[in-house]
Amino acid sequence: MQVANKKTAIYQHILELLLSRRYAFGQKILVKEIGEETGVSRQPIMTALNSLQERGFVVITAQVGCEVVHPTHSDVEDFYEMFANNEALIAGLAADRGLPEEALRMAEINDKIRNINPQHSDASESYRTLNVEFHRMLHSMARSPILSARQIANFELSDFFIVQTCGFQSHLGAATDEHDEIVTALRTRNKKAAAKAAAAHIHSIAKDVAAKMSSDAELAL
Repeated sequence: MQVANKKTAIYQHILELLLSRRYAFGQKILVKEIGEETGVSRQPIMTALNSLQERGFVVITAQVGCEVVHPTHSDVEDFYEMFANNEALIAGLAADRGLPEEALRMAEINDKIRNINPQHSDASESYRTLNVEFHRMLHSMARSPILSARQIANFELSDFFIVQTCGFQSHLGAATDEHDEIVTALRTRNKKAAAKAAAAHIHSIAKDVAAKMSSDAELAL
């Protein structure tokens, strides 16, 4: 395996551990443990962890080690405000630059989300996968690769916050209606409506995350 491929693979491996809640907020991540599991040496693991630190997933402290972030309520609110503003910008560009068939494809993806049975054990993973596909199509319509690449990184962090708090199933019902509003605005090329709908969708998710964080904090008292 080439070095670049190994670094990418170990990054994705650790990211999936975080997104599957193998590691919880504040939990230590042991390089030795990951090395034993994957057969990968310390250097590429540390490279992956440094990349994850840059994206907000972990904190590395010299002579102490690496642990998963434990964000405050304000940290999460600030993140989602930035996240919503970026998605609004992308949606506005998509309404201006996208093609009708791309909006149709988004509607088809949303129909698949609507048909997910929330009682199935794989409902959360199905939603996460289809939701990524939905928003990647939106980003593709914006025709702004640099902006889209940065927003995809934000989506990964948002998914991580969701996994650690309310879970995907809590938003499954509302998501399709919110997606419908985005698609409708795209089809009519209404830039302002698309931006507003996209921001509202992200703020709705943020509300679920914040509510669960507050509930957990009260239980911990």
